[in-house]
Amino acid sequence: MIKEELSVDIQTIDAALLSKMFLAGAKNLEAKKEWINELNVFPVPDGDTGTNMSMTIISAAKEVAAVEKPVMKDLAKAISSGSLRGARGNSGVILSQLLRGFTKTIKHYDQIDKIVLCESFQKACETAYKAVMKPKEGTILTVAKGAAEKALELSCDDSYNMEQYIAAIIAEAERVLALTPEMLPVLKQAGVVDSGGQGLVEVLKGAQDAFLGKEIDYTIEAAPASSGVVKISAQTEAEIKFGYCTEFIIVLNKTLTEAQEDEYRAFLQSMGDSIVLVADEEIVKTHVHTNDPGLVLQKALTFGSLSRIKIDNMREEHQEKTGQRRRETRKRTGKKKRKEKQKAAVRSEEGYGIYCCFHRRRSQRSI
Repeated sequence: MIKEELSVDIQTIDAALLSKMFLAGAKNLEAKKEWINELNVFPVPDGDTGTNMSMTIISAAKEVAAVEKPVMKDLAKAISSGSLRGARGNSGVILSQLLRGFTKTIKHYDQIDKIVLCESFQKACETAYKAVMKPKEGTILTVAKGAAEKALELSCDDSYNMEQYIAAIIAEAERVLALTPEMLPVLKQAGVVDSGGQGLVEVLKGAQDAFLGKEIDYTIEAAPASSGVVKISAQTEAEIKFGYCTEFIIVLNKTLTEAQEDEYRAFLQSMGDSIVLVADEEIVKTHVHTNDPGLVLQKALTFGSLSRIKIDNMREEHQEKTGQRRRETRKRTGKKKRKEKQKAAVRSEEGYGIYCCFHRRRSQRSI
């Protein structure tokens, strides 16, 4: 439940308000995750984008909620560290990098004004694009870039206060999101927008609610009804070239040199696609779709110990989702047929009753 409030006249965001905005964004994404799962057809139709993004941001939200009397530096660390360590799936790792880039800027300030917010959006976009081996437009990256470009365009426009500035950025993110089916044919085929981009918009909208001072009940609400997603074709399933979504964290024995990081990236590229690699001084977060997760893990072990290993068979996930949709369709069809039979039976009984009544009256008149 959200109670509407009047517009606010806040021109800067302090750590306490940012904490509320982040938590509200996380909870809004959590509330919409099942709906976002239904939109998931790219890079593979395994129906888990909403879940992965939600798990990523909730991991960070737990660390943010644990920060008492937050200052910007501590808040930035909680968001960055929590999201990276909890990152799940391709879209979750990209979301963690958007958050990581955002915090690289805000950690140096006690108050966030339009200029700082603009710089944060630019750094978020830069960091996320850098982490993805082969960035693809029509995805969460494109939506983030649209938001960053609008933030830059309006950052020095004094006719926009902070409330209007945030609203304009989100409106642009939604506009770009609506265009994603024109950038990725698989989205247009399925009649959906990009699931990762939708997830990012939900985070932004939740944060906006907190900024406006709306009273938010954090109880998870039901996700919106499906907008009639078209079933993915067998051709799309065949396009799952690398079957195992493999991700893990390397706890480094020592910080990777630039040459070692480049060599590891090249190795991953030879093993699969959808590669997202994030390295800092202590850990390396790896995400790759591959047909041989064992070899990937062996290579990673040469750099340190492994943590939070997750390997999913994406073909199996897609088949399960498809089977679930078929069962739901059969269930709905069965209910419809039963109702039609019941109506037909009622009509038949009513007709027979009228027939009997008519013939009784004729018989009575004859007598």
